[in-house]
Order: sequence, then C-alpha cells, then structure tokens
Amino acid sequence: MRPGGQVVWLGELPADDEASFRWGTLMGEKRIVRSSYGGAQPARDFPMLANLYLDGTLKLDEYVTSRLTLDRIDEGMQRLAAGADVRTVVTF
Repeated sequence: MRPGGQVVWLGELPADDEASFRWGTLMGEKRIVRSSYGGAQPARDFPMLANLYLDGTLKLDEYVTSRLTLDRIDEGMQRLAAGADVRTVVTF
C-alpha cells in the first residue's frame, strides 16, 4: 500500500487466532482498519434494509441472475467465476 494509504480488513478470524504483518509494510503513515458489516449497526440497519426491500425501494431481485439447487453449487461457482452470473441464489 502506498504511504498514507489504508488497509480495511474484511472478514473474521477466531478470537484467539493471530494475524501478523511485516513491520516495514506499516511504515509511512499507513493505517489498518477492521470492518464488520461495513460499519453498519445490524440491530438498526438490517430491519431498515429489509423494510426498504419489502416496500420496493431497495432493488435486490434485479441482481439475481440465476437460481439453482444445492446439488448444483459447483456449477453456480463456475458461472460466477466465469462472469456469467452476478448473483446466484441457492434454493434448499
């Protein structure tokens, strides 16, 4: 990362796992930030987003390009990797 840049850590590790960085990669006024849900507050934001979807304001269905069953999950992953799908919904 360039001097003055920022790394945003997405994802989670078990609480007792360690993550390490070479000291030199942190030189030059760089910053590492951990992000959960992009800074959202789930108790507040998830119901709001669900309501926006339900009232038609938040468009999600338009991004679903295919639906498949769990036994076809490998096909779905291949389609995503090939760029054939944007979002695949797995039905159980």
